[in-house]
Amino acid sequence: MIQSDVTVTHQRPPYIYGEILSRSLWESPVYKLPGFGRCLSQGIVVGAFVSFLWPVLAMLFDSENGYNFLLISWLPVILATGMGFGLFEGGVVWACSYIAGHRLNAIARAGAGIVVLAILLVTFNYFYSDRSVNYRASLKDWLIFIAIYSAIGAVFGLVNGSKFSPVSELLRGTMPPRRLILNGITGFLLRVLMIYAMMASTLILIWIRQIESGQKEFAFAAIALGYCTAATVILFTRMPFWLLLLLGLLINFPIAVLITDVLTKEQVIERNFIIAYLTLWTAFLLCRVSVPHAVLSFVKQEIRYYLID
Repeated sequence: MIQSDVTVTHQRPPYIYGEILSRSLWESPVYKLPGFGRCLSQGIVVGAFVSFLWPVLAMLFDSENGYNFLLISWLPVILATGMGFGLFEGGVVWACSYIAGHRLNAIARAGAGIVVLAILLVTFNYFYSDRSVNYRASLKDWLIFIAIYSAIGAVFGLVNGSKFSPVSELLRGTMPPRRLILNGITGFLLRVLMIYAMMASTLILIWIRQIESGQKEFAFAAIALGYCTAATVILFTRMPFWLLLLLGLLINFPIAVLITDVLTKEQVIERNFIIAYLTLWTAFLLCRVSVPHAVLSFVKQEIRYYLID
């Protein structure tokens, strides 16, 4: 009698037929609950950019207003207000996801964003509006108002609860990660500074155009906006270090020329600000330089030979 050493055991597959679909849906990352901190940071970022549109549109649609320059000085307050609205929006969207037990889809998040923004606007208007002013808006004005704020609320909802991670983009360093703390600090400070400078230079350019200033002032404002935009693109674009170093040196060369050839010794505040700015750029680049392993090993051997052994 011939006996086979091969034994075949019948085991039930772990997931069959419909169980495969149900388990894949349950464990799909799309349906996992979004992080609370990520939702808040998403709301803050969207709130900042959406609130920036308000002074831009106010200056463009009311170009004859002689007080438009005040919007430039009020920009930090405007951005802080927008970030506060966005913080509340992010918290509410996360709470809705938490109640549902999974990440909401795009339509549900957009609807939640519109509803939450409507509640915030009604509450803000109730406490801070001037009731002595009797203004009756036309049907066209109401439709435009509803369309604009519905779009803004939808943007809030679509970004909040998504996979977009603004904090990681602001703190992003090198791959593979190294010098995490220094990379995070320099990246965060420089990127936030350039975003704010780009916003402020946009408002300055619009204001200079409206007051019909000279071509020299307009050219300086346009160059400043172009520089801030280019620097922001460089800081957020993923590129090899040699290209980052090259672009960083090229874009900051005119800034260094300001100290040597343009600014006088009496302009102490401007000189110190530019020196601090270039120092931040230098730290940003130095934290991202990658020294080859062979060079590091050679340096360690020489230090050990001369100082330890």
